[in-house]
Amino acid sequence: MKSAKVNIIKAVSLLICAVFALSLISCGGKESAPVEGETHPTVESLNFTPIDTEKPENETATENTQEQTEEPETEEITEDDTTEQDPPETGGTAPLALMYHLILDEPYSALESLFVRPSELRGHIEALIEKGYTFIFADEYGMYDTKTVIMSFDDGYLDNYTEMFPIIKEYNVKVTVFMITDYINGGEYLSEDMIKEMSSSGLVSFQSHTASHPALTTLSEESLRNEFSTSNSVIEGLTGRPVKAICYPSGQYNDLTLSVASEYYSFGYTTVSTNSTAGYPYLELPRLRVNRGYSKEAFASLIN
Repeated sequence: MKSAKVNIIKAVSLLICAVFALSLISCGGKESAPVEGETHPTVESLNFTPIDTEKPENETATENTQEQTEEPETEEITEDDTTEQDPPETGGTAPLALMYHLILDEPYSALESLFVRPSELRGHIEALIEKGYTFIFADEYGMYDTKTVIMSFDDGYLDNYTEMFPIIKEYNVKVTVFMITDYINGGEYLSEDMIKEMSSSGLVSFQSHTASHPALTTLSEESLRNEFSTSNSVIEGLTGRPVKAICYPSGQYNDLTLSVASEYYSFGYTTVSTNSTAGYPYLELPRLRVNRGYSKEAFASLIN
């Protein structure tokens, strides 16, 4: 009996082991022995992107739209500058443009370099005449058969009337004043009556230096339009002549400035200091800075 029971137990044990072995094979076969040719998903095949750096589809679409809309704007500005406003390289000589501020013997601020002495201004005018220059206004820029010069004065200080105006009348030469219109009738600046008298002489052209002398690169399109239109309206109301040129305050401008300015002006003057305007876009014309202390001879050596 015992022998029979042992045999039965052995048979049952073997049966259990066999069943257990078969279950291992059926459940774990793919993990331990994959079928030939079968692939398994990986991080790369799932195109996994970490959440922190994931970019929403709408954001990508917005950037693409901006790129598509910005490029034509840049091209339009470039085309305007090169096809309509760039001076021709042949057929004449580009004017020399000069930048002055105040004409006084005694400076009243720490910016002494801006205060050119009246005697120095006389010497500069004489040097230009002796070199054969013809004086033109800032809005008369173009290619000329003779040498031309644009003598400009920024801001519209009172001494432009008391000191500069008598000198240019003596030599009968043209100059341009870039006027800050909000400063008219204020302290050390020109009055309305002075502007009218100077303009009526035929020797002084008043052009825009904006209304309030802001940093143009910080302004919106609407603010730029307000600065330009206000300035033009005031000057044209006083002089009866159209405003076609602007001098950018502190020489600051960007693409938006140029784009808006092109709707109001034909010429734009900067603070880039060089003795030649040849090859520059009409809205980015440089001017040679003239400081206090330049004698007639020193000045003559700066110009062509």
